[in-house]
Amino acid sequence: MSSRRTTIDYVLTFTSEFVVMLAGLLVYKLAAEYLPDNGFTDYSLSRRTISFIQPLLILGLGVGIPRYVAFAEAKGSNFKSGSYFVAGLLIVAMIAIPALSILLLGRQFFSQLLFDTAAFAPLMPQLCLMLLGLILHSVVYSFYRGRVKMIQANVLQILNLGIVPLLAFALSESLSSVLWITGLGWTLLPAVFMIGIFFTLDWRSSDLKGCIKELTVYGLQRVPGDTALAGFLALPAFFTAHMVQDNLVTAGYVAFSMSMLGLAGAAFGPICLLLLPSASKIIVAKDFRLLKQLTNKVAIWTLGLTIAGIAFVLLLAGPIIDLYLGDSPPELLICLRIIIVSALGYTIYISLRSILDAYYVKAVNTLNIFIAFGLFLIIAVIIMMSSVHVNWLLYAFDFCMLILGVLTAMETYRIFKREL
Repeated sequence: MSSRRTTIDYVLTFTSEFVVMLAGLLVYKLAAEYLPDNGFTDYSLSRRTISFIQPLLILGLGVGIPRYVAFAEAKGSNFKSGSYFVAGLLIVAMIAIPALSILLLGRQFFSQLLFDTAAFAPLMPQLCLMLLGLILHSVVYSFYRGRVKMIQANVLQILNLGIVPLLAFALSESLSSVLWITGLGWTLLPAVFMIGIFFTLDWRSSDLKGCIKELTVYGLQRVPGDTALAGFLALPAFFTAHMVQDNLVTAGYVAFSMSMLGLAGAAFGPICLLLLPSASKIIVAKDFRLLKQLTNKVAIWTLGLTIAGIAFVLLLAGPIIDLYLGDSPPELLICLRIIIVSALGYTIYISLRSILDAYYVKAVNTLNIFIAFGLFLIIAVIIMMSSVHVNWLLYAFDFCMLILGVLTAMETYRIFKREL
């Protein structure tokens, strides 16, 4: 791929992710202003919950599809890359349909399990539709990533993750309707793009068995890691809900702050999105010196920009929240200031994880996540049993997320020590 093409892809992808990030910020502002009663809290918890469940149902295909499609493209096998897309769809269909059916049938149980209240049971159909949409979005987007067709990928990203949630608030002011419209949009748009893909797709049914096996072996290893990471980002809000009983407002503040951390990670998402197929092709060519140069550049920029961003939020959190939500409750500001510090470890993980996923079939990232997440769970249990202030839970999250970033960086540079 030419340097000019690569630059254009990065610019387009950063622009796309920035637009989605701004849309995400505006969505929460609309939730705070227009949803009645505890609508902001309920919306924040709903979005955080589907972000937690979705990795369970995608089976690591968000990484597996672009990796294997990029490998096939690098080897000049267009039929094989198309077969990986069809295989991915078959895999998610076999997993998602039964799993979503179980969620619907056990809505009372899962509402109590996830939110410590049965009040969310009526929202389970909406959440299931949103999950279905995100799964389809992930498969289609991953295929575009693997073929480095970033124009199509970024258009899908902006329309589905940026415009659809805003459109939902433009059409309704009730939480139930907003979630219904969001889920419907998230499902229909990827379906339209999928139809377009099939019109130009080359694939062979004889390849499907092998492709399904490769994607399954590669992806299943990453499901525990993806799930643990989703839990890492979701459980602080759930633990808070249990620690501060009968007061979901605090849990909503934590969920909102975690969403802001997610947006910080999304700011570095384009690096991860483009680095996986690029690194895969470089690894096929065995040019590890070039890969190390690219990794050094990514690591330096990630550290510098993250430190600057953390300082900005710590100093200006009050005015930012005042401008954003029209009010800056002290408890929300404290949650945001504490959690944003974890961005230092999280962004390093986001930026460098693609190197490990491209190089290894085994799930090295999963092991690193397990170490950091397991440590967090141990500390969280001790904190919850000790009846100390909930802020200590957030400090523990910061520490353990930093551990994840350090482990990711160490394992990445171990590759170059081995190969060079």
